[in-house]
Amino acid sequence: MKKSKIILLGFILMSGFSFAQFNTLIPTLPKKSENLKIAEKSDQEDPAKQKKDKKFWKQILNITTKSALKQEIDSLKMLIKEYGSVKDERINDIEKLKTSLTQLTQNQLEKKRETLKKQNAVRTYDFADEPTEYFSKIVMPLKNKLTVTSSYGTRTHPIFGSKKMHNGIDLKASYENVYSVIDGIVTATGWDPKGGGNFIKVKHFNRFETTYMHLSEIYYKIGDRVKAGFIIGKSGNTGNSTGPHLHFSVKEFGQNINPSQFLNDLIKVNNLIANHYEH
Repeated sequence: MKKSKIILLGFILMSGFSFAQFNTLIPTLPKKSENLKIAEKSDQEDPAKQKKDKKFWKQILNITTKSALKQEIDSLKMLIKEYGSVKDERINDIEKLKTSLTQLTQNQLEKKRETLKKQNAVRTYDFADEPTEYFSKIVMPLKNKLTVTSSYGTRTHPIFGSKKMHNGIDLKASYENVYSVIDGIVTATGWDPKGGGNFIKVKHFNRFETTYMHLSEIYYKIGDRVKAGFIIGKSGNTGNSTGPHLHFSVKEFGQNINPSQFLNDLIKVNNLIANHYEH
């Protein structure tokens, strides 16, 4: 019995020793230091530092908040609105510029029309009065008022006293410029042996031929082209004449016609053109 107790005691001692040996093999976790705990606690309790760190990480990660995003959208809307108003203003400016250019073009065209009118100005005539407006299509054979001293038809000759056909009209003119009444070509010049003195003839459009007699001077030769209003000579007293005047006669297709009616017809047509003339 005594021997059994000794064995049991020895077994117990051996077990305790083994348990102690195994206990030394269990790993132990390191304990946090008091300083680290204090730091963690201070970080959690400092909101300013948390906000700063949050902002820092937002910058690093490019994180945008809803409020910031809303501000950016509002800013973009304002820019779009301002751009739209500027665009509208530019469109208005462009329209104004177009209107100005259109008006300027119309003014220039109007000025051009006025210039053309002046260059081709129409002269309206009253057979008895001074011409008031200039037109180069026709003119009268004399500048001043036309006074007929001897009409067309049968008359008593002022020199010979016999009745004779007067194939033209005599116009009062004392050494004045004589004008071509319409455009034409000079067909004859020289001295008329039948008493007409110095003369010049002009053919117009292969239909009419005008003759100017008793001239003191002649300025064109056969074949020359003349325009209405060209000074073709100067009135005088050459040939069978009792005083300075202009003898004016007209033929149509080679037949004598009344020069007064011819001039009046020219005036009527000319005035009609002048009153209804359009470029």
